[in-house]
Amino acid sequence: MSKASFERKAIGILYDFQKSRKVWGDLVSDGLTQANALVNVQLQQGAGYWPPALDQFLDLKDRFESKLQKKADALALDFETTFTKMSAQYSKMKLQTSQFEYLMEEATEAFGEAYTYRDPFGTTCTLEQIWVQLEKVFGLYTQQIALNREILDQLIARNQHQQNPAFSAPSSMPQPGGGESSIVVSDVTSSSSSSQGDVGAAGILAPMPRDKDQGMILLSAWLNQPHLKPDALVTFDEFCQVEMFEGE
Repeated sequence: MSKASFERKAIGILYDFQKSRKVWGDLVSDGLTQANALVNVQLQQGAGYWPPALDQFLDLKDRFESKLQKKADALALDFETTFTKMSAQYSKMKLQTSQFEYLMEEATEAFGEAYTYRDPFGTTCTLEQIWVQLEKVFGLYTQQIALNREILDQLIARNQHQQNPAFSAPSSMPQPGGGESSIVVSDVTSSSSSSQGDVGAAGILAPMPRDKDQGMILLSAWLNQPHLKPDALVTFDEFCQVEMFEGE
């Protein structure tokens, strides 16, 4: 394989990696819509006022709750499907990262260590330096996919325990720092900083009782994808543009 072929292959891998990241972002938007609808339905379950005059028609209340549960189950399934698609994009990124690592090994065997570790492969960086940046970004997605799995699991757990009194929570909930949540139900996007604080060092959400605060924390964590550090991703995008894609 010629050096030009190696360069084309490296650029192709990076293009595919960036495409997977874009699809991931689209799925975040889809999942937010589904999760928000699910939380809204969950908050309606078992919380409606039933006039005493209608006590003789309790079967109507049962039918209403049954309808809500079916709707919640359908939304939970949609959200789980979105996560499955997201996991598929993560698997593609993992494959692309492995392919780039294997490309480095092939390049070293074909052209020597200087070609891989010392000579500029892109505009200024070596093949190894490009690999380091790629692996760093993939590591962020590895952390985020684990957190997204936790968000999915907790939203589904809320669905499964919607009639369990143990999940009826107080209006405020303790935070890891010892304070109380100040997330406002009417505005998910305004709670960006709150969601960052609710994610532990390992990126896993602690189990929480079922209430509005819990639902908003889960939605905000999904919206913000806190492990995907914007500065790191912007730097990687600029890096790819300068090192590999200029003139393409």
